[in-house]
Parts: sequence; C-alpha cells; structure tokens
Amino acid sequence: MAEIGKELDYHGRITRQKKVRIIEIDSREPHDRLTDILLGGLGYTVSRRILPLGDYQWDSKLGRVIVERKTPIDAADIPRLSRQLGLLRRASRDGCFVILLIDHRKSHREPWSDIEFDNLLLSAQGRVRVVHCLQGQLAHRLDSLYRWTNKSNHQLMEE
Repeated sequence: MAEIGKELDYHGRITRQKKVRIIEIDSREPHDRLTDILLGGLGYTVSRRILPLGDYQWDSKLGRVIVERKTPIDAADIPRLSRQLGLLRRASRDGCFVILLIDHRKSHREPWSDIEFDNLLLSAQGRVRVVHCLQGQLAHRLDSLYRWTNKSNHQLMEE
C-alpha cells in the first residue's frame, strides 16, 4: 500500500502546488496578534514593515494591492481621509489596485448616521474600491480580498 502512495506522491504534489501567500502589514499599525495568528492559520506569511501607503499590501493578478483600513471614527477626520484618498488615487493611476476597507468595530460613539456614512463612501469611490469588514472578521476579510484579487478573471469589473 505504501508503494502506491509513493507512486502517486499525493503529499509531494500538494506541497509543490502551494504558492507562498504573503501579506505585508504596516508596522505602524497597532499590532493585532489575533489577526496575525488567524492569517497564519489560513496559510499566509505575515510580514511587518513600514509601508509607504496603506495598512496592508500584497501582489496579485490585478497588480500591487494596497488596502487602507479605516473605522468609521477614523473616517471622521475628513482632512486626513481626503489626503489619504488622494494618495490612493495616485497609486491607482500608477497601476496599483487600491481598496478602502471600512472596519466596523463597535464604538461607544458613532460619528455618522447610516445615510451620512453611505454618502461619505460614495464620495470616496471611483478609482478606490470600498469594501466592508464586520467586527472581529479582519483576517477573514483580508483572506477573501487576497483570494478575490488573485482570481483568474473578473468578469463584472470595468477595465
């Protein structure tokens, strides 16, 4: 029986097929050990370094992905958000795929009503893709975005 397994080499074939999946995290972001552990468990190598733009980055079939994470409270700082969106739009023109990730962490004070927040996101969109993440789901949302940006085709996306 062992000879059949050697012949088919299932384990070796699977090992060779796995690609290294690296997500870079800006070292200036607060260190979230749980997200690091969950990403590691999902098969990612997490690399922390100072990123010139965004909070997370990786290479994909769509180009270099840059993810800027904001909570609704962070987004209330309109001058800072405006400056960061300008940098993200410039990176998009230079060939990067940029994402504004709204991390809906619970807080005691929400700076926006639902309609006001939708209008803010409407203003942010264009070259910047806007996505959401529920509380406690950051690692899983990053995994989902990583897999989506590495799909072989995106039929519904504009060129």
